[in-house]
Amino acid sequence: MDSHEVPLEEKKNLLEFLDKIRRSQEFSGSQRLQDFLTYVVTETLEGRGSQIFGKTIAEDVYNRPASSSIDSSSLVRVDAGRLRRALDSYYNGEGAQDRIRFQIDMGQYAVRFETRPEAVPDRTNKRRNPAIATAAFLAVLITGALGVAYLQSPEPQPVRENPSQRGLSGAQRQAMLNQSPAALEAVDLANQARGLVFPAINPARLTAAKGMYERAIELRPNYYGGHAGLAQIIGMQTFLLPQGVERDALVNLGIRHAKTAVDFSPASAWSLSACAWMEFVRGNIDQARSYSAHALEIDPNDLYAIDYDSLIGVFSGDFDHVARTANPANFEGRDLRRHVFTISYAVANYHLGNYAAAMEAIHEAASLGGPISPISYAYLIAAHQQSGDDSKARALLGDFVIAWPESRLEPVLRRLFVKTGDADTLFDALKAAGWTSAVNRASKPAVTPQR
Repeated sequence: MDSHEVPLEEKKNLLEFLDKIRRSQEFSGSQRLQDFLTYVVTETLEGRGSQIFGKTIAEDVYNRPASSSIDSSSLVRVDAGRLRRALDSYYNGEGAQDRIRFQIDMGQYAVRFETRPEAVPDRTNKRRNPAIATAAFLAVLITGALGVAYLQSPEPQPVRENPSQRGLSGAQRQAMLNQSPAALEAVDLANQARGLVFPAINPARLTAAKGMYERAIELRPNYYGGHAGLAQIIGMQTFLLPQGVERDALVNLGIRHAKTAVDFSPASAWSLSACAWMEFVRGNIDQARSYSAHALEIDPNDLYAIDYDSLIGVFSGDFDHVARTANPANFEGRDLRRHVFTISYAVANYHLGNYAAAMEAIHEAASLGGPISPISYAYLIAAHQQSGDDSKARALLGDFVIAWPESRLEPVLRRLFVKTGDADTLFDALKAAGWTSAVNRASKPAVTPQR
């Protein structure tokens, strides 16, 4: 969310909570922790949470020059650990009754703003106090994040769930509502979040879905879907980070949630699909394929499981498998909006040398509501280039630069592809059309769209 979208009153309320923490016993004696916390809270409120890295903290909080030869990442990680422990101590003591809590997850620097369930205000009280206003602002944050995520789709539309994917009949929902409304809300949140993941290269989309899964776990800690979905989101986020301690911590967290999902529901396709994705993240390709195959054997109609199966197939180089199993024609009559396997099918055809089929599949995916992202558009450019239509490729490349000027497509995809040569097949074609990475683009003339 851009800063101008944040209501000033709500931002003020959260900053008042920040000031209270800064003046607490845990923080008042450490200016560095105060500065660290102030920075990450402010950046998160300004909509830049996904852009906080150890390097930016070193530069902006510790005033370490970007050109410094000294690696400050270890110092930042140590202080981040101190900050998390200080927050835990504060909320176990002086801040125990705070209605809004600041959370910084392992492997992350952006702040999550949590409302204590028991602190939900009485709806009969019509006076608007700061706590109520702040809780309302948290809802705005989530809604705003979802809105930002949908901006990359040509026609933002609500997600429709197939009955087989919801997993609960009307009678089951009523029984669960009678027993535990919180449990039913957890199931609904997790299922809604499944439709928000793709295009996963969009950090705002991942952040929004991650918050929904975390809330589902808070409401119903033993619900496998919350843990399975969170594991898959975390797995996606690992590819946005370079190799290092932060990424390793995130991988371990994802693995723990995937295993928890299996512990609670070992025969669930969703649980096994989460394990498949985390094994892929760890580089255990054979195990990933085995888990994914088992998931689809259990529920061949779970389109979300097919999404992850297709991603594992594409990025591990099993293009024949994806071309067979992810063909949208196999699912005629199903709602395929936001399902990434429609794009995976196009990608597989590209790598198999079927460039015309790849282009057709990308256009078909767009018409079906498939996730349009820098990845799908890059393959459209490359397919035109490989087909000999240089002028069209360059025109599309110009559109790409305008739509995603800061895209970090190349480093992300190079982390995703198991085989370097598969990534080269794409980027060699893009470079032939005039592609330069976002890192180098600022120093080079922009590609002029050709019509």
